[in-house]
Amino acid sequence: MTSVRRVLLAVTNKEECEAFRLLLQPQGSLSEQVLDLELLSSEPPALPCDANDEGRNSSQSLLEDLLLHFTIQNFRAAAGSVGDKLVLGIDPQTLEHWEQINVQQSAKLRNFVETLHGLLLKSEWNAASISTLSRVVKRLQDPQTRQRFLSFAFQILRLSLQPKTSETETKVFDEAVRLLLLGVTDLWSAIRKDCAKMAALIAYEFSSLSHIEQFMDSLLCVAIGSRSVSTDKSQVTAWTEREGALLALSALLRSIEMDSTSQPLAVNADVRTSQVKDDIKGMLGIRQLPVVKYRLGANGRHTFTQLPRCLVQTLKPVMYQCLRHDQLSVRQLSAQCLVGYASLCEEPTRLLIFQEVISKLNRINRNEKVSESDTAADPDESDLLDAFEAEGLLDVLARMAPCLPSTFLLKHWKFVFPTLEKYVMHIASSVRQKSSSVVLALAKQSRSATSGDEASLKLMVQMLLSLSKQLTDESGLCWQRKEGRLLSIEVLINALGGSLLTSCKLLRWKPETAKSRQRQASSFTDLQTFTWAHDQAQSSTWVDSNEVDGDHCESKVESESLVHEISAWVERNNGQNGFPASGHDFWRQVSRGFIAQTKEAFESSQFELRRISRQVLSGLLRLVVWTDQLNFFSSTELVAEEAERSWSWTCVKSIVMHLRYLEESVIALGDSVEVATSLKLTTDWKTVWLGLMTLESGAQSQPIDTEAMAAKVEAKVVAFLSVGPEVDPPRQVPRLLDGALRLIHGQLPNSMQMIEIEGPTVSIDTSLDRQFCIFLVPLLPAVVSTLRALDERHERSSSSVSYGTPPREADLSWNSRWLCLERIILTWLSCDDMFRWITLSKSEAQFQLLESLSVLLHFSKVRLSPIEESEEVDRIVQCLEDTFAHFRLPDTSYFFLMNIYLQLWIRCFKNSSHGTVKVIVAVAQLYSHRQPSLTVLDAKSSSTGLSAKSWDDWDGDEVQQASPVEGSNTVDYLFQEVLNSLDIDQLNLLREAARRLPDIADALGIATEHITQMQHQIGV
Repeated sequence: MTSVRRVLLAVTNKEECEAFRLLLQPQGSLSEQVLDLELLSSEPPALPCDANDEGRNSSQSLLEDLLLHFTIQNFRAAAGSVGDKLVLGIDPQTLEHWEQINVQQSAKLRNFVETLHGLLLKSEWNAASISTLSRVVKRLQDPQTRQRFLSFAFQILRLSLQPKTSETETKVFDEAVRLLLLGVTDLWSAIRKDCAKMAALIAYEFSSLSHIEQFMDSLLCVAIGSRSVSTDKSQVTAWTEREGALLALSALLRSIEMDSTSQPLAVNADVRTSQVKDDIKGMLGIRQLPVVKYRLGANGRHTFTQLPRCLVQTLKPVMYQCLRHDQLSVRQLSAQCLVGYASLCEEPTRLLIFQEVISKLNRINRNEKVSESDTAADPDESDLLDAFEAEGLLDVLARMAPCLPSTFLLKHWKFVFPTLEKYVMHIASSVRQKSSSVVLALAKQSRSATSGDEASLKLMVQMLLSLSKQLTDESGLCWQRKEGRLLSIEVLINALGGSLLTSCKLLRWKPETAKSRQRQASSFTDLQTFTWAHDQAQSSTWVDSNEVDGDHCESKVESESLVHEISAWVERNNGQNGFPASGHDFWRQVSRGFIAQTKEAFESSQFELRRISRQVLSGLLRLVVWTDQLNFFSSTELVAEEAERSWSWTCVKSIVMHLRYLEESVIALGDSVEVATSLKLTTDWKTVWLGLMTLESGAQSQPIDTEAMAAKVEAKVVAFLSVGPEVDPPRQVPRLLDGALRLIHGQLPNSMQMIEIEGPTVSIDTSLDRQFCIFLVPLLPAVVSTLRALDERHERSSSSVSYGTPPREADLSWNSRWLCLERIILTWLSCDDMFRWITLSKSEAQFQLLESLSVLLHFSKVRLSPIEESEEVDRIVQCLEDTFAHFRLPDTSYFFLMNIYLQLWIRCFKNSSHGTVKVIVAVAQLYSHRQPSLTVLDAKSSSTGLSAKSWDDWDGDEVQQASPVEGSNTVDYLFQEVLNSLDIDQLNLLREAARRLPDIADALGIATEHITQMQHQIGV
């Protein structure tokens, strides 16, 4: 004991090492060396108390002092300041001294501390010494230190659970439970989670089942709030203790394994034919059938034919109580525990729990008998539960769905569905969402079912039909119920879409990533290979959030989709039991109901309904396409009377984007696509094109609301991009773009507007222009490339018509289209509206706008007057200088910016424009600005030699282009790439222009060698 005191009171590092040497010197064989913890527990403490603590947290034994000292030396994360209360009840000077020794800790002292660590683990711990561990935990204030010490203490518990005499074992068990509860109910969540996992491992090492049950019972008492672990309520709140207890209980339940015995169960014929509730009756009583063995813990040390009594008798009431708690994590863990327990029970017990939850949601007493027909007839008669309890119970239903047989759910669907319908009208949005999550769980069960599982398919059919029935007396319904219904509809649509996604190769194909500047169209045929719809996959198709590996995906491609399975089942059913007689009639009924409810919400004045309807609409219209209901939809919704409403145009946009997505896949897959699939796609295109022309014919010239304007622009642009070779471009296709350009042009600043372009007279709306920008910028490169291809085709096929004269008054001239697109691009490039770049990256948007402008300048047939030419060159140069003068450009943006300047230079030189000098200055400054960085990169690459090639494998494309690694001269390889993109005629004109380069180096402060080098690269 003297050596322990010397360790605790040592003044220097050397004194402490000597004290440790005396304490740890071998007394016999090294393997048998242990500490006498019982003696240390009985010795009085040696450390001075903290005078400010008044002795509340002072040590009660020498062992406690030693453990505190050992904790500071071994588990302290970092030394704290003197004012830090690292340990309660210790004199601050002593604590400061320990931390100083810890900072100066020598290798020899560290070895002694590690030896002490091993001796403490090997020593025999009795009830008193384990109680000391609990006291140390309570006194440690630093969370990281406490977490490490608890891990050490739990190691000791696992090693100390050896068989002992009955009285000793009971005392050790009691102290062990106190220590376990202290860890799992800690104030810090990370400590609670770690201790919950370790507690589950330790509990199943107890020597008897009674001890395991007592520990579980203690957890249940803490979970319900009848037992408190901490005596200091300022350090812990009630919900943290409850959460920790539920965490440990959940870990215990997950560690129980079920093994079925080989003995068959003899079932009486009467029992076999009885109803489900008759099977359930008495299940928790005496009747226990020994057909399942429960193995507790990973090693299966304890094996029983029945679950612990506290789980059978106490767990459910406690969990039902915890499901009402106001803390979300407590409710979630309670649901997890209840479902974990249900998964360990036989099927009748699981059905009973499900029935109890449904009854609680309907406020039905356990002994009260209510028929399904009564509940279905008036589902709103009972009052709804409050938000916390309702959310908790619905969470249980969602988690339990995979554990229940489809036959049971199908049989009681008329009771389950009205219950869910009641809670989709709850005032709390979390309850509405949780109600739809139950539908999601049921849909997933049907999606994962095999083709032979008739009950699962029939359950999905029931859900689709139930949700397609429009709500009665809609004028008196609260908007929450309509929103909840749409949430459930969205869940089913996504489940069906996910099934299509995994089974259809058209939806699964994805294009290879390619550089955007390589996709410029050189002919009309090239437009068919654009994959702009795949670039907008979030809006064009379903996206699988749980992507699986490639091999597994390929194996699922051959399976039938859930849509096909449902259609086949309906056909086999042949109209029995009130179901539609054919798959087509079934999907017609479902589509009609879903569309009507979505449209009503779409046109509602309630913001939440408008938001959720737009969230549902795209997937719903894709389902319309895949269930062959497009003709029906077009004939009812794409009519002239709807031409001025945003609903129809939004529908057109969604349908066209999905059809284009499919067409891109068909073109890429080629001959591997079935002929029937290609023919159906062609038919769908004709249907939607006819609907679009109908809307066009019904459109009026008078002003419309901003939402309809945005929807019309988006629909017309995607339709323009989806043009096929069979359509006559000079007459129909450009008119779609003209209508969109007129509306966008009306929102441009007055300085950018043109007199010859007339549109609806509306006031400029910044938010509308922002919406145009966010949607169209990613599509603009494809829009400009498509227009360029049509321009070339028009030039070849319309020689008899004057180029600048439109074929009819409503059409724009090709010059006007060019000018309008140019001014739209420049306006959006110079825009610094921060709200515009929240959902759209500003740097990515600038790159796409520069790409679009670069393609636009390749319109060689556009003829502007000299004055117009000069004005537009000045406009472009000024905008680009203002936008990019003070920024270092990414390589992709530099490529297109330089390409734009060179195109302007060629135009000005060819037409002898007055803006030539401005363009030359811009080219020279951009080229010169880049050279110093290239010089640095070249120097670095020269010093590293061949190692630069290894960087090529690590860097992205942009860095590789900017990093020359060969030759001794600094060459702008990216500038060379721009030159390589020019055709031979353009390059010859550029060389001729470069020979007549004026002397601008001195006037602008540009290095003469940079000008010379640029001329050399051009080929002068």
